[in-house]
Amino acid sequence: MEQHSPWWVSVSALLGAIAALALPGPTGPATAIASVLVIGALALLAGHSWGLLVVAAANLLLVGHVWPVLAFEGASTLGYVAASTALVSALPGLTRLGVAMPALVDVVLDRPSERARSAGVAACHVGAVLALVLPAL
Repeated sequence: MEQHSPWWVSVSALLGAIAALALPGPTGPATAIASVLVIGALALLAGHSWGLLVVAAANLLLVGHVWPVLAFEGASTLGYVAASTALVSALPGLTRLGVAMPALVDVVLDRPSERARSAGVAACHVGAVLALVLPAL
């Protein structure tokens, strides 16, 4: 994994977390994910490379919990603006998944073989799809 991610990944993660906290309704998984997203974004701003893993995973989970608000729930104007802002600001973090998934496999498996690394990345992709689809069910 690269040492320094662009600062805009951190700033967009902070903006997405603020937008997710502004979603109307009861507190739930989106607020918890937003707080983890803030931690990852601040770690990235401080120069810690592990923050990218946290930001990418939290953005993925946040998108999975926020897009059903836009698609299925009759939210207020503030809800639509907050949800849309959270989704758009998650894009820079989601684009870093290509870097984060192999790094996550390397951290979890501790020097995996090429075959194990490929299988781990494939499992991460399956998990990512499930994280996006299951909250809507």
